[in-house]
Amino acid sequence: MHFKQIECFVNLAETLNFSRTAEYLFVTQPTVTHQINTLEDELGLKLFIRTKRKVDLTPAGLSFYNDMKEILTKTNIAMAKAKHYAKTFESNLAICYEGNVEVQHLPDILKTFNKKFPHVHVYLKMADFREKRNLFTSHDFDLIFAVRESIEDLSDIGFIELFRSKFVCVLPKDHPLSSKSIIEIEDLLEDSLILLDPLKCPTEMARVQKAIQLRCPFATTYFSDHPLITYTMIKGNLGIAVMPDFVCPEDSALAIVPMHIDESISYGIAWHKKNDRKEIKGFVAITRETYQG
Repeated sequence: MHFKQIECFVNLAETLNFSRTAEYLFVTQPTVTHQINTLEDELGLKLFIRTKRKVDLTPAGLSFYNDMKEILTKTNIAMAKAKHYAKTFESNLAICYEGNVEVQHLPDILKTFNKKFPHVHVYLKMADFREKRNLFTSHDFDLIFAVRESIEDLSDIGFIELFRSKFVCVLPKDHPLSSKSIIEIEDLLEDSLILLDPLKCPTEMARVQKAIQLRCPFATTYFSDHPLITYTMIKGNLGIAVMPDFVCPEDSALAIVPMHIDESISYGIAWHKKNDRKEIKGFVAITRETYQG
């Protein structure tokens, strides 16, 4: 088993499309097929179920993917570090976050940081909150942008709150509720609801969603893997959504109306207290100053 096999396998597991994987890796489709067949032969098991219409992971393939994805990420980080260290970089800073909407000031932070620390190589990764927490606790990442409640049980962690987020209702602009200045949970009784997958969202969000479901027991409920998918579902008239305002980008087709929900979400940046490198302190300080500004 070698690196190209793992790279082909992980990418195919994510795309479930041989031609797209070949295009992404700049190889031919027969090459991808050969790499997967060779890997399956070496392992002595089937990783994919292949028909004329679709490609799916087998249970063994899914298990293998969950382990190999992290190994491939670590390998790519190691390779990137080695290449950059061979040039002009003196150190590396690994930062994990969930999405560009949540960390909208990140480009400005990076510009300022690069001016002050030009010899530090910055590695960025997007991950959902569970993967992000796991990568952070295993010290694969130096800094994460996160909801406070998702990491407050960890020891020796520093955290600075950047903002507090309230809950809003996202709905089509022609929806009757879009003209209201504030929406009550009871206003949602007649609507289909689009909620974030409770296994892929922070505890506060899952808690608020559960309360909404209890108070709207007869509402049709859809679950979404990501806020951007939620937006597509809303535009497709599948329902309306309740989400924290910091994951809701402006959209000309949708209205964003505050919800009458007392809970709020603390969002900020976290780091390991025992890791006192000056570049980490510098990035945290720049981030705080950027958000205060």
